[in-house]
Amino acid sequence: MTEDMPIYKRNLKKTVAALMAGLLFPAMAWGGEKAPGPKALSADTVCTRISYAKWAIPAVCVTYGVVARFNETPVRRFDKYVAGRVDKNIRRHYPADDYVQYLPAIAVFGLDFVPGITPRHNLRDRTLLTATSYLLTGAVVGAMKTGIPVWRPLKQADNSFPSGHTATAFTGAHLLYREYRDVSPWIGIGGYSVATATGILRVINRRHWVSDVVTGAGISILCVEAAYLLLPVWHRLLGIPGSDGRMAFMPAVTPASVGMGWVYVF
Repeated sequence: MTEDMPIYKRNLKKTVAALMAGLLFPAMAWGGEKAPGPKALSADTVCTRISYAKWAIPAVCVTYGVVARFNETPVRRFDKYVAGRVDKNIRRHYPADDYVQYLPAIAVFGLDFVPGITPRHNLRDRTLLTATSYLLTGAVVGAMKTGIPVWRPLKQADNSFPSGHTATAFTGAHLLYREYRDVSPWIGIGGYSVATATGILRVINRRHWVSDVVTGAGISILCVEAAYLLLPVWHRLLGIPGSDGRMAFMPAVTPASVGMGWVYVF
């Protein structure tokens, strides 16, 4: 078994700071979707419904990955145990993860062609939601890969944390769930199954540790939820009728610094 490059204190501090600013910022956001209903409500009576419970599972996933960055925690030992079992028993490389990671996102738009299946948002809004989700996910994952060096299981590179393939797959899967959960729960389950398979393949192919995969999933779900909160902001910026003023905090994460941006549309 190969060992990770030691993670120095400065990188641990960067981990915590980046996660605070780049991942948990949705809990500090004002604004969000208007709850759909059979009757139109006035702007003064529309209530923003944000369930903080939906942040819990992805936040736990991200925390799991952070814990793994500390040397010889139970999580880190589990990473090494799984990698050791894979290295001992699986020699074949499965390239499917390079392709299946995109299937959930394709389904978000592809299901338009299936009769009787109607998404929650129209094509314009789904495009905005998808673009925002992937931009946020890409920015956070990219910054963490650059700023938090972790060697991959076979020492191919030191950008193992978190898994970009898994984040891509779970971004599409969570969008699929959010758009079609009122049609059938099996659509979301199918998307999550494909995303989970992508993460498993990343571990089997010895490209990532288990904690990388879990963290990638958590990041993507948080970013998708943030995209839904920001949708009214895009409506206002683009002059789409029926949008109200919104305020939101946005992360500004780079390999050298962590900051926070403020957007207010009125």
